[in-house]
Amino acid sequence: MWNDGGIKDDGRKAGRGRDGFTLVEILIALTILSIGILGIVGLAGTAIKSSGSARGLTQATNAAQDRLEALLSVPYNNLEASDNTSRADLQRACAGPTGPVSRPVYTCTPTNQLTIGVAPDAKQYVWSYTVTLIDLDGNGTADSSDGLKRVDVSIDWLEQYSKTTKKTTLTTMRAKE
Repeated sequence: MWNDGGIKDDGRKAGRGRDGFTLVEILIALTILSIGILGIVGLAGTAIKSSGSARGLTQATNAAQDRLEALLSVPYNNLEASDNTSRADLQRACAGPTGPVSRPVYTCTPTNQLTIGVAPDAKQYVWSYTVTLIDLDGNGTADSSDGLKRVDVSIDWLEQYSKTTKKTTLTTMRAKE
């Protein structure tokens, strides 16, 4: 039914009786949707990289903790000494001391490095440690008789996504038995 102004009784103008969206409205909606989807895709890539980084750091920290615990089997007086006869995973070449006599530092490099995981996800971790003698009696010279050593275990690895070398270090104090 039509009234005199050419307008249908339900409020629509004559000739525009179709319901729906115009082409411009659809294009605007698709543009907004595309921008949103591109943002989500970008976040997914960042999440994958962050997850890989976190995985590498977790594995390295666990490996450092494992190496610290393995070093507990090395006698206190031999921590900073080269050793090619003990456990294969703890064989090492040590150099030093460097630094002042009040805090001499020995650097030890194990001959066997760590591989964690299985192919194709296996990752190489390079570990080393330093032993710093602590001067407990305050005489200005630190030696094994003072009874305390600081052990720093460092783990280096190549970050898969950024292709940069990362490092984590755990420290403990070792008292003479």
